[in-house]
Amino acid sequence: MSKFKFLSLLSFSLLLCDEDEGYVFELNLANDFYMEMESVVEFSRGTFDYYMLMSAKMLHEFEKPNPSTGDISMVVSFENVIASSRRNDDLRPNHDAQKLSGTSYLYTIDSLGEVLSVVGTSELAQEVVEESDEINWLFGANTDGGNIKYFMGGDSLRRFGDVWMTSDTTYDLENTYGYDKFEGFSINKTVYNFSKIKKKKGDIIAIVESTTFFEISGIGSTWETTAEFSQTGEFDGKLTFNVTRGYIMKNRMDGALIMKGKDLGDDSSWNAVVSVALRQKGKLK
Repeated sequence: MSKFKFLSLLSFSLLLCDEDEGYVFELNLANDFYMEMESVVEFSRGTFDYYMLMSAKMLHEFEKPNPSTGDISMVVSFENVIASSRRNDDLRPNHDAQKLSGTSYLYTIDSLGEVLSVVGTSELAQEVVEESDEINWLFGANTDGGNIKYFMGGDSLRRFGDVWMTSDTTYDLENTYGYDKFEGFSINKTVYNFSKIKKKKGDIIAIVESTTFFEISGIGSTWETTAEFSQTGEFDGKLTFNVTRGYIMKNRMDGALIMKGKDLGDDSSWNAVVSVALRQKGKLK
């Protein structure tokens, strides 16, 4: 066999081995990283259109685990926040969103990667967490839990071509975007597809595509009205993850939410659509 054919077969066999090998999609909680993001949110209800456009840079910094509990602290700081809102043809700066610039948030994460708490590190930051539903809904800067270490569903080995699903159902949902009080349930299901793997400068890079299905239903109240409310949506995503170094290189998410409400006071009904486009790009500090 010629040397060229031997090397070709060897390269092909190594490629197959890489694809057959299993990987754990685990965020490295020791590597500080930046995440740049851009988002466009469009809210449409009848003849009313509202757009929220935003870009920002977020620095994620980790501290060493607590020797007694194993808990890890992560500080997320917002920089270079640019935000504007457009109501029909009226374009204005979004001052609520711009409050994020210069604020930071302390996440406490247990040894398994579960988020235990999120608090603002200043009065302004805590004000954003507690009062700005618009910002919390978009950025997740709230006290909801979730696993940040194994953000794609557990520490199982994933192989090229694998398809898996995560799901979460909450039967006693107490809050949702747009309502002061809420009683209902939520269903969240995501299907992942390990669609591509490659090497770049010695690092293993995985590309995972996803589809997320989302549903909320219940009765919500504000100081004005009480309404039956439902929200269903579907989001398609594509994530590029550096398995070797444990950080997100790119993330894209596009989708829409269909909202329906019925005022329990006068039986009037309304429908609305929220479209979201999110782009993120990560880089180690």
